[in-house]
Amino acid sequence: MTALRFALPAFAAISVATLLWPSMRADSRDRPIDAAWSAIGGCGAGGGGGSAGAGKWIGRGATGGLYDIQVLQNRTVGEDYTYDQTGIDVSTKVFEAYTIGLSASWKSNVFEFYPYTTAGDYTGTKAEVVGGFGDLGLSASRSFGDMNQHSATVSLGLPTGRHDIKRTFSNADGFSPWMPPQVQPGSGHYALGITGETTVDRDWGLYILGANYTAAFARAAPCGQSSDNATRFKECQEQANPAFTWKPWDLRHNTDDDYHGAPGTGATQADAISVYAHVGYKEEAATQSAGLSFSIPVSPTYWWEKSRTLGSTSFTQHRSYDVSLKLSYGVELNLNPRNYPLFLSIGMPIVLNPIADGSLPSGPANWILTGGIKGTFL
Repeated sequence: MTALRFALPAFAAISVATLLWPSMRADSRDRPIDAAWSAIGGCGAGGGGGSAGAGKWIGRGATGGLYDIQVLQNRTVGEDYTYDQTGIDVSTKVFEAYTIGLSASWKSNVFEFYPYTTAGDYTGTKAEVVGGFGDLGLSASRSFGDMNQHSATVSLGLPTGRHDIKRTFSNADGFSPWMPPQVQPGSGHYALGITGETTVDRDWGLYILGANYTAAFARAAPCGQSSDNATRFKECQEQANPAFTWKPWDLRHNTDDDYHGAPGTGATQADAISVYAHVGYKEEAATQSAGLSFSIPVSPTYWWEKSRTLGSTSFTQHRSYDVSLKLSYGVELNLNPRNYPLFLSIGMPIVLNPIADGSLPSGPANWILTGGIKGTFL
């Protein structure tokens, strides 16, 4: 209990400081600073990720019923954006060693961007809110080993969330552009993930080691066949098509410089690899955990945005290739009744790309706060 008494006040202090961070940085919000879109954490990997959070839930959990349910509330706080995601996972065991699950999420993203202006007429940033249901996730896992200490999981993310929400104003050339893909509630593509994980038990707690590979597939867009990026972007803006399809043969694997979803939406995401390690320390009323995860995209992700200048026909190509390390700390509280534990965690993603240029990372791209509860029923 000694460690818990020190950990909880520290966690509360960090959480309050994180929530106040945007107001503490208010003087910087008036300057033209781009958000660190590509480093946003708290998103699910591999299967829609209804309950992905700042850290990994490690503890006694809640089991015994026919169905297990987990609800997590995630908040990602950046310099000029705040993203909220409420995720729910429902799972059930089949034939003892197998588990199947369903995940869903609701997102609400508040961010700032530059509205269209005339040349030389700077009007500052504009706040915008985008939200809705996210992608649906399906998963199937199998436990094996002498003590079921190993597991293998296959997950599928379905593009059920909106990925083509447009801005409510135009720049006087006949159409309203899409919101940035990173703020859309849906991804616009199918995600197939494979995860391997192993648990090492100790008298005082446990270690968890794992790795994941997520491949992205998009419905082949009939628009944007032109080799010129600006022309391709405009064609897809005018001929947007639904991302969901019942025909698997219509899907194309996103690879470097060959993204089959409409450019400018989230359907241009690349494959990604991640590895993670967590350690948990068990006490009578709580389980503390600390971990790190390392992620690297297999290839860059591109998206295009219309020029901010009123009347301009030019486009800007954005390229993202962020290798990142996320540090996290969490605690599961086994309160009374014990079969409904609570979980609190904080995560700090750091972009590692500057190391390749001979300089250290400047600091976290954002902070991730997570709170959740588990239950079991029937």
